[in-house]
Amino acid sequence: MHWIIGDVHGMIEPLQALLDGVRRADPDPLLIFVGDYVNRGPNARGVVELLLTLPNARFLRGNHDDVFGQVLFGHCYCPNVAQGNRFLALTWFMRHGLSNTLSSYGVDPAELQELLDRPSPQRLEDVLACVPEAHRRFIRHLEPVIEHRDFFVAHGRWEPEESDVQPAMCQRLADSARHRVNLLWGRFTERQLVAHKAWRRTGYFGHTPVECYLNLLPQAQLVAVHGPKIVLMDTGCALGPLGRLTAYCHETQSFIQASHYGKLIMQR
Repeated sequence: MHWIIGDVHGMIEPLQALLDGVRRADPDPLLIFVGDYVNRGPNARGVVELLLTLPNARFLRGNHDDVFGQVLFGHCYCPNVAQGNRFLALTWFMRHGLSNTLSSYGVDPAELQELLDRPSPQRLEDVLACVPEAHRRFIRHLEPVIEHRDFFVAHGRWEPEESDVQPAMCQRLADSARHRVNLLWGRFTERQLVAHKAWRRTGYFGHTPVECYLNLLPQAQLVAVHGPKIVLMDTGCALGPLGRLTAYCHETQSFIQASHYGKLIMQR
């Protein structure tokens, strides 16, 4: 069965617990991750290392991964406010947990501060030298969208008024920077969530924490948010002690969650 897993954001203990729970429920799961593996949480390196060992798993690109790729390589999948500048991307996402990601790779805080105070291409390369080549390849080759016969998975948003099949999503993304930006950075309004979709298939998304839609959550629980042909998966694992990491089974419409502290807390 297919299990879609929400934004991990460097939270290794919840990820380990969630994967154990999924395997107990389904000995041969097909895993699809919605993106955002780095930043915010304390162990992005451990998360990527674990993901690289998983069989039958596919990995989408999140906006945090895309900016990390810009810092690493000088380019990214879609345009952003840093406009291709590695140093602007670095300083911008220091406010969004990039320092935790670099710390997980062993970057010394004093070395990072020296880079921020006196930026230079060589200092940047020296700081980033700790990111292994296998992890760089992982970030570089993340997929923009994953499509199956009766569902698709993306990170941020696909316009509810646009078809998901004609032309193919991948083709429109390749042809349009606007679609790429929307895919990684866009957020659904509550009205869009509950509205009719022009999609033929169900869409699964991460990116926007479900706590933004408290009116749609049962008893204010941090669970996946449902609407017509849509499921939102980011249950805020790295955002605070009440956050959760969610795996949602497409075939059974059941889910498993792990707490912010790595305890399996819900299965139904």
